[in-house]
Amino acid sequence: MKKKAWSIGAAGVVGAVVVAGVGVGAWAAFADDGETTDRGTCAGTAYEISVEPDDGGLELSYELQSTGPGEVWQVLVEQGGTQVLAGERTTDEDGELDLDAAVDRDGADDFTVTVTPAEGETCTATLTR
Repeated sequence: MKKKAWSIGAAGVVGAVVVAGVGVGAWAAFADDGETTDRGTCAGTAYEISVEPDDGGLELSYELQSTGPGEVWQVLVEQGGTQVLAGERTTDEDGELDLDAAVDRDGADDFTVTVTPAEGETCTATLTR
């Protein structure tokens, strides 16, 4: 009986090792997804800027954690000094400002997002891919 229990235990260990190996392989396969990210703080806010492949192109994402909901911010997104997106955005109920912009895959590898609240300091985030 003990031998049988040991065999089942050994099979369980082998199964766990195989599953763990597959998990590591799957993680490694998805670890290099081409995303470049930077985080920082400025003007009393925290932000994250990232650029990643998306449907044959590139997508720039920007998230800002502000102090409250309903704040209006002027937004400017540039790629290599060329305007990609400009306008006004309002923070959501959690005080977050989120934006996504398609950027040129064959364009410059430097990106800048500048956001300015109605009252307060300008916050500029830069990222080089």
